[in-house]
Amino acid sequence: MYAYHWEMRYVDGKGSFRRAFEFTGYGFLPSPIGSAIIIPMSVNYILNAKTPKISIAQLQNPDVMRAVMLHVLPKDLVYSNLIINLAVTVWSLVIWSFAIKHSREIEFRNAFITALIPTVLFGIYQVWSLLRLL
Repeated sequence: MYAYHWEMRYVDGKGSFRRAFEFTGYGFLPSPIGSAIIIPMSVNYILNAKTPKISIAQLQNPDVMRAVMLHVLPKDLVYSNLIINLAVTVWSLVIWSFAIKHSREIEFRNAFITALIPTVLFGIYQVWSLLRLL
């Protein structure tokens, strides 16, 4: 939120930080909806997975733990979570764009660019963290 307010200095935005904070907070509403889809899918995979038996010494080895996690959570689940997370992020981007437009009284193009910069950084982080698991 602070990143949006900081970026407003460069696009001649008007209005208070508080108003921008209130409006951009609505951009986080798609997250629980995405979680409501992802959590049941993950629980279904975990409940149906057969976990291998490992010793305490193997629990301390990150490579073994990664192999166990990939065995329990297949790549299909990771890819579907990635797609759902990216869709939720795009949905939030749209909400943030309109929130910035209306809270700071700027044109939509500038509001979209302002919202796009932190959103792209967050999207890259999401993709990197999920693909790093694979």
